[in-house]
Amino acid sequence: MQYSLKNGLLWLSIYMLLGLIPMIIAVAGDIPEYRSFWIEFGVALGFIGLSLFALQFIFSGRIRRIAPKFGNDNIINFHRQIGITAFILIMAHPITLIIADPGFIEYFDPRVNFLRAIALSFVTIAIVLITVTSMWRMTFKLSYEHWRLLHGFLALAIVFVGVVHAIQVSHYLEPLWKKVGLGAVMSAAMYMVIHTRMVRPWMNKKKPYTITEVKEEIGDCYTLSLKAEGHPRMEFTAGQFAWITIGETPFSLQQNPFTFSSSARSKELKFTAKTDGDFTSTWKNMQVGTKAWLEGPYGSFTPVEERPLFLIMGGIGVTTAISMLRTMRDDNDPRKAVLVYANATFEEITFRDDIEELSNQIDLKVVHVLGEPPDRWDGEEGFVTKELLEKHLPDDHSSYMFYICGPEPMMDMAGIALYDLGIKWNHIYMERFQIV
Repeated sequence: MQYSLKNGLLWLSIYMLLGLIPMIIAVAGDIPEYRSFWIEFGVALGFIGLSLFALQFIFSGRIRRIAPKFGNDNIINFHRQIGITAFILIMAHPITLIIADPGFIEYFDPRVNFLRAIALSFVTIAIVLITVTSMWRMTFKLSYEHWRLLHGFLALAIVFVGVVHAIQVSHYLEPLWKKVGLGAVMSAAMYMVIHTRMVRPWMNKKKPYTITEVKEEIGDCYTLSLKAEGHPRMEFTAGQFAWITIGETPFSLQQNPFTFSSSARSKELKFTAKTDGDFTSTWKNMQVGTKAWLEGPYGSFTPVEERPLFLIMGGIGVTTAISMLRTMRDDNDPRKAVLVYANATFEEITFRDDIEELSNQIDLKVVHVLGEPPDRWDGEEGFVTKELLEKHLPDDHSSYMFYICGPEPMMDMAGIALYDLGIKWNHIYMERFQIV
């Protein structure tokens, strides 16, 4: 699905409207007596900050009607930026009120109201903790599974305490219908976490998969092949991904997203990953016959029909390209494709033999870029740069769709370079997978 300004403006409008619902509820009907600008401003910061926090549950809740409009990469980055914004607004809420009227410090005084002071102090710590651990998870050496559990718990706690606090204060929520309205809206948002963590795994219990092969690939990578047991295998479009859980039950802390590396026409589903993550480091020890569970497919990092492809890949990010190219082969797809594939060394070129074989089966031009090339290397050297991309851009590049996946510095540079070379923004797709 191609990005469009129309979709962007539509969803931005929907987001802003949803974000204002708590404020609309608060100011509907009779409005309390005006106090001062800074007090009312501080209250508004609290309502909007709480609303943004609640919206995080919806727009990161794997809703297929949202994700295909923008792609996983854009949604994850939007989630991060809105999270930081919500953190600033919620922290500014008590600070602004206390500066405007020092009497508000009593809300944190356990001698005045012990439970209220404990709850608000907990939320303050929780907001700092959820932000810090999200931005610097690796620094704190938090495994993805433990971070995900902590992230979900803290987010739910922050919104719950925030709603209870707003209802207890009741300055703008004195009528019962306002309390019920705010509670209902926030409960609907909070349900998205329960739906993702509990309802969906329960729905997947009747759709198990079995590992049929564990294959070692070039570059310290492994491919898992999965076969559906007792049900049709998941249908997907090349370039999409699924959330994988390995074990006897889908109810597990371990659930990670991986791009399909198999053709969309293959009977078995394949996923390939480098053994450098908490979960992926265990793939080489996986046993054939082990149960697995999938949720998906997700993502819009997918080819636009009939348009030729220009693929800029780095390292194991090439899995998305492999799925696209294998599907083109199986579909006898006649369109052109260019693959610019960057790696540190020749020995790290994952799917090296597969790519060479594919170049003889479809209309594929392959450009290998090595940071440390071997002797007598006749390919590209160094990094993916604007000059390198310009060198290999087809003459009719305006008809191409561009897909970038790999290390973040390479992706950032390649995206800017393409834009500088005159490629339209809605012809450039980027996908990051930094959470495994």
